[in-house]
Amino acid sequence: MRVWCFTPNPVRERKFVVGSGRAEISAGGKGRNVARQLRAWGVPAISKTIFDALVWGSDVGSDPRERVGWALVREGEERIDFFMMDPEINLTGWARIGKYWRQVLRKGDWWVVAGSSATGWPKGWWKKLISDLQKKGISILVDSRGALLREAVEAGADWIKCNLAEAEETTGLKGVDRCIRSLKGDGTTGVVVTLGKDGLAAEVNGTPFFVSAHKVRVRDATGSGDVVTAALIYGEILNLPMEQTFKRAAEDGALHAKGKIL
Repeated sequence: MRVWCFTPNPVRERKFVVGSGRAEISAGGKGRNVARQLRAWGVPAISKTIFDALVWGSDVGSDPRERVGWALVREGEERIDFFMMDPEINLTGWARIGKYWRQVLRKGDWWVVAGSSATGWPKGWWKKLISDLQKKGISILVDSRGALLREAVEAGADWIKCNLAEAEETTGLKGVDRCIRSLKGDGTTGVVVTLGKDGLAAEVNGTPFFVSAHKVRVRDATGSGDVVTAALIYGEILNLPMEQTFKRAAEDGALHAKGKIL
């Protein structure tokens, strides 16, 4: 069993932390974050970006086609991002990416699609790929929004995960309960919606869950949702009870927002 974390819209950013004088340059993207956290917990997670799949190789680090930009982080307040437009991949490129994943993934693997996507994919591309991979016995979690997330729902991806703003944007509905019902596809095991300081809500095989967030002094909440994703996968791999998994996810997400290294 391997966990493959796919970042379909990788970024190269310069982050400024107000008051600290620090400026950090990092390779960002939700899939990269999830893989990094899983590896910290001893899970062999493989991080791949959309450009890795295009060149059929291992991680290439910085790619000139990655989104670039900068972020301003003020402790305890919302982060402000300034990025270039999403990269666009042509139809030949999307065909190559699909072929790559159909070849490298094996029965029993996890495939985690995390974040927004480069643009240009033909309608139904994500739905078809997810359906094909699930038929091979691959467990799929999609943490995204908009058209990508809608195609994942239509395909019945095993796990659907997003924050409340992304859920409302994707479904056109208001309220976490209505969104969760709309995000559950045929064959979907669970839907998880993070609620920031209010915790998370979920439905797994028809059973609703709600876990309150731990009260912490927030330094930078960026990436906390990715820690929740990693904790969910970790719990599933260990076959932990769902309530225990969600409690750990909420706790670890809060610790990350507090600035504690997990």
